[in-house]
Formats: sequence, structure tokens, C-alpha cells
Amino acid sequence: MAKNKLLLLFLILAGSLFGIAGNAGNANAIAVSPVVIEHELAPGMSASGKIRLSNLANETQKYYVDALRFVPVGEEGRQEYINKNNDITGFSKWFSFGQTAYDIDGMTTIETDYTITAPLDAEPGGHYGAVFYSLEPPETDEDFVGSSIASKTGVLFLIKVAGDIVESANIESFTSDKKVYSHLPSKFDIRIRNNGNVHFRPQGTVEIRNMWGAVVAKVPANPSNSAVLPNSIRKVNTWWTKSDQLAVGGFFAGVSNEWNNFALGRYTATVNATYGSQNTAFEQKAVTFWAIPWRLTLILIILIIALYIAMSIYNKAIVSSAINKSNQAKKKK
Repeated sequence: MAKNKLLLLFLILAGSLFGIAGNAGNANAIAVSPVVIEHELAPGMSASGKIRLSNLANETQKYYVDALRFVPVGEEGRQEYINKNNDITGFSKWFSFGQTAYDIDGMTTIETDYTITAPLDAEPGGHYGAVFYSLEPPETDEDFVGSSIASKTGVLFLIKVAGDIVESANIESFTSDKKVYSHLPSKFDIRIRNNGNVHFRPQGTVEIRNMWGAVVAKVPANPSNSAVLPNSIRKVNTWWTKSDQLAVGGFFAGVSNEWNNFALGRYTATVNATYGSQNTAFEQKAVTFWAIPWRLTLILIILIIALYIAMSIYNKAIVSSAINKSNQAKKKK
């Protein structure tokens, strides 16, 4: 029983990581795993697999299954689902399921079967969609409303069909979120354009050098392993940091952050990344930024001034004491 509860918790967390139309807190009370499935198919070829489906409610529920094609929207990895009438590729019809609906007891996990078949005339390259589970039967084409996706829980499918595959991409921009930091972390945005017809997951590092040219850090260029879909721009983020512990508050919280995430001077970050099946290298991009821990600098200045004043007072006291001793010695004579 304890193992089942741990599995259900894992499924909830995994589903929430991808933001796929639904989570354990909605009316569906459902979780799925895995949350992303990838297949490579030749035209006419099929692939089968299983999806774990968990009823997180305390009572038996009936869940319906359906598939929809999507296209990427924006640069944050969001999806726009296509009405089946407008699905010119017919991608949603590539799927077949062991059942069209499942009655699942409360707090129970089952495995559901799917098969995906690429038609003989399937266009080479990437095809993208999701298998959805919902308490409501699938909408008819006439009833389809994009916002209704929010009431479903789904698994993303990234499918590559063999043939005339084109892999072409470039880095549109590489920037830091600030030009001047008082402390780390420094955040970098890499905007990658996919000009080809199949998705890829960029790999590589961001290399940070100080003002003397020495390498001070290397961080993953794509730490979340995000996929870039065809005919889209995807923004991936990475960070350079020394400590994950950031204090929140006023001046002294800032001092703590500058101490634990110390950096000083001018830095240059260069992205060295590759993409695609041939690990093609992107053209290098670089950005410069400064780190000036002004709170620590202010405290240091105050300490130097205080030390200078203290030394001046001490020196005056020594001189005054010496003069007094000299005067007393003259009076005794």
C-alpha cells in the first residue's frame, strides 16, 4: 500500500513538471506516467506502448481516452491543440487504444495500451500530439473548444517519421537577464530557432570566463533537456550560481547573498552547444556582464574608514602621550 501511495505521489509530481493540461488538484483527480513519449517510425510502421493511469479520487471513476495533434505556440514550450477537422495531417487518427474508456477503482493505478501507426504517405519529419484522459467523453469536432483542454490530463507524443529529414537551426539570441549583478545567480536566456522539419534537444555548455580570461564555471546549456520543435523558437534557460540558498529580506540578507554567491568584475559567458542527430555545432554566441557586490564593498569601505579613524586616534594618542612625557621630564629638570 505504501509503495502505491509513493507511485501516485511521483505521478502527480511528474505531471506537474510539464504543465500538461491537468493535475492532481483538478476535477479529474488523475495522474499519468510517463508525461512525454517519443517514437521513430518509418511510413507504414507501428509502435506500441503502455501509459500508467492513476485514479487519485477515493471512488471509482470512468476515464475516456482521445488523441489530438498540437503545434508549438510562443517560446516557452506551450502547445495549441488542433480541431480534428483542421488536422491536415490526420495525426490524431494514427492512434488506436486497447479501450476507449476505463473504469478505475479509487486510489488505483492501471496500465493502458496504445498503438501508433504512421500511414504509408506520412510526411517525413516531426509530428506532435497528445493522448488525453478525461471524465468527459471526447468532444465531437463541432463541440471542440481549445479551452476545454484544461480539463484533461495528457501525455505528449513526439514522433519522428523517417525519410527526407532536415536538421537546421540557429541561436537567435543569447542574453543575460541583467548587465550588472550584485551577486549570483546570473540567468541566461538562449533563444533557439528550428528551421528543420524534426525536433531536437540541444546539448552543450555555457562557459563563463573572468576578466583575465580564466574559466571560472561551466553550466549546462539546456538543463531541463527541452525539445525545440520545427518552425518555432524555443527559449531555454540556464543559471550560474554557487549556492542555492538565497536569503530574503533587507540589506543584511543582501550581504549574505553577496557572500555566499560572490562574484566580482567583468565576466564573459559563451554558449557552446550542438543539435540534431549529427551533433551539429551552433555558431558560438557570447554575452558580457558585471558583478559588483556593492553591499560588501560598502561594508569594506566603512571598515577601512573606521580603521583609518581608529589608527588616527591611536596615533594622536601615542603622540600626545609622548609629548606629555617629554614635558614632564623637562619640568623635573
